[in-house]
Amino acid sequence: MGSLHIKAIFLLLAIAITPSTAWTVRILNRLSHKKVLFAHCRSGDDDLGPQYIKHRDEFKFSFGVNLFRTTLFWCYMSKDRKSQASFDVFWPSGDAKKHGGIDHLSTWTVNEKAVWVVRDDGIYLKIRDPGGDAFKNDYIDEILYLRWQPKR
Repeated sequence: MGSLHIKAIFLLLAIAITPSTAWTVRILNRLSHKKVLFAHCRSGDDDLGPQYIKHRDEFKFSFGVNLFRTTLFWCYMSKDRKSQASFDVFWPSGDAKKHGGIDHLSTWTVNEKAVWVVRDDGIYLKIRDPGGDAFKNDYIDEILYLRWQPKR
């Protein structure tokens, strides 16, 4: 074997044994009047099934980001018979226009946790100050990420 082949094999092995980043997505039901939130989340590989999240409760799931950093999870949600939302709840990086101006989710979250807060007027993402102390482990704000859409 030539030295180029050996270098390629070592590079592939190094990539293969590099641990993927573990992430957690949390969806918090903060709807009023004790409404139950319906959520169905999935990725290209996993279907997490329908979830009925009680008032003041949460649904959370954890996963590892794939080798090529293309892992994507999206959810369909409904708060009643009239309103719905469908959006990406996790993306490693990508098109900021598609994600409300947020290109790298890790810049805005704390310890690889994406926290979505579902309220009557829309869905919020808990964020930290991206220019602040990277070692501070708390969220400072919520941004309105998406408003509810009427069902058709």
